[in-house]
Amino acid sequence: MNAQDAAPIIVPLMVPFIDGVARKVRAVIQKRVGPSIVQSWYDLLSFLRIECNSPVDSLTFRLAPYIAFASAIGMLLFLPFGEKAPFGFEGDVIAFIYVFTMFSAAVVMGALNVPSSYTSAGAGREVTMSIVFKPLFAVVIGIFAMKTGALTIEGMTSALKPSISVLGAYLLLIYLTYVEAGFVPYDIAEAETELLGGPLAEYSGRLFAIMLWAFQIKRFAMIWLLASMLVLPFVSGSTVLLFQCGAFALLFLGMVVYEAMSARYRIDQAVRNGAMALTLGIFFLLVGWMGW
Repeated sequence: MNAQDAAPIIVPLMVPFIDGVARKVRAVIQKRVGPSIVQSWYDLLSFLRIECNSPVDSLTFRLAPYIAFASAIGMLLFLPFGEKAPFGFEGDVIAFIYVFTMFSAAVVMGALNVPSSYTSAGAGREVTMSIVFKPLFAVVIGIFAMKTGALTIEGMTSALKPSISVLGAYLLLIYLTYVEAGFVPYDIAEAETELLGGPLAEYSGRLFAIMLWAFQIKRFAMIWLLASMLVLPFVSGSTVLLFQCGAFALLFLGMVVYEAMSARYRIDQAVRNGAMALTLGIFFLLVGWMGW
């Protein structure tokens, strides 16, 4: 089994360790001891052994974590590990956007099925963030697709040429990746100190573990997408996967360091920043359409 085929199996097992590294780095920056890097796996295993004490008799509430987890795994299937994606096909970037959006929809639907002010507030914030940032992601991908004539990640990266619109799209993709990875100051929907976990507040036991695991996989997928978009235009051959891993590590650690030094935004601040980014995205899309 090559790296492309094994990635969807290996990555879900790795992401709790990666989350543990993030927790340790944040602790060091904030002058705390912090947990072991395997603590996130211990947490998941502990929750997986516990039955969920469901606050409502709702099939949607129970299915939402599994849909979110399946969506996160689906994101991995369309990402290149090396030069090829495990299930890549013409138009796979459209499928990536679809499962990426379905993840947020599952989180929101699960939260709205509980009569709780915390989950309702978290769901409302998740919807608000999605209204701003999901179109931005589509615009950024649209710029790459328009400039290359491709609808696959590999096709886009192999045909990209430097231009004003492409540079703008890269900058917006970096920003969007940070936001969608759920780092502070954009973890507004969960906001543990304010909303007790927001959409996740009423989940417990096995369902909470699956939802938490899905969020970790989604974070990995978003940063891996960015790392691939940065590496594939310049590297080919057997060393691609190594460079992707290096780029991922640098991007991930950089985001964790920035998160450790940041304070959470209010929802209006995040929406304002997102609206500005979306306006810039539309501007770069028009610039690219003009041939620049």
